[in-house]
Amino acid sequence: MVKKRDLSVHLVVAVLTLLAACSDSGTNPQQDPPPAQAAAPAITSIFPDSARSGDILTVQGNNFGDSRGTSTLRIGGTNVTEFISWTNIQIRARVPSGAATGSVEIVVGGRASNTIPVRIISAAPAAVSFSTTILPRFQSSCVGCHGGTNNLFLDSYAGLMAGTSRNGPVVTPGNGEGSLLVRVLRGTAVGIPRMPQGGPFLSSGEIDNISLWITQGALNN
Repeated sequence: MVKKRDLSVHLVVAVLTLLAACSDSGTNPQQDPPPAQAAAPAITSIFPDSARSGDILTVQGNNFGDSRGTSTLRIGGTNVTEFISWTNIQIRARVPSGAATGSVEIVVGGRASNTIPVRIISAAPAAVSFSTTILPRFQSSCVGCHGGTNNLFLDSYAGLMAGTSRNGPVVTPGNGEGSLLVRVLRGTAVGIPRMPQGGPFLSSGEIDNISLWITQGALNN
């Protein structure tokens, strides 16, 4: 026969067990973990490590994002406004006016990268000449299609600056990378094939010179 004292003990244990089970009933062991935060951008190198205002700087690294969006790049304490290209692992941008010797930093999604030192050379880049640098390159690669046909005339300064009847001006003085001409030469213009059509294409350095000439004012020099 079970004694009354033993029965009371068993009853207390049962009640405590039930209360413990109830206290755990609100938990959800299968709850999904919070989403992982995207990795911060990281710069591994820059080239060159010394540059002038107006020069093109290449930033290598990872976690930059496939497109710029609202991300920012600072060179020597100044936000960059003229970008040539932006991928997850490489950014090419023009050193902004006002940049000073300091560092390069990227901010993506509110997260800042590490910094890499950069030296800003105070002297302005040499002026790019239209007559000795730009026009000869057009004459050797472009006037076959744009020297009297297809609306755009690249065999003279006046013809270049007049643009085309279909697309309007192809040069925006002061904005090299924003100019249609540069975007077409780089192959980044929407709805227009890269030129010269079918190649061979101008090198990055040659296009950089054209872009810089436009940024310097697209002068007839």
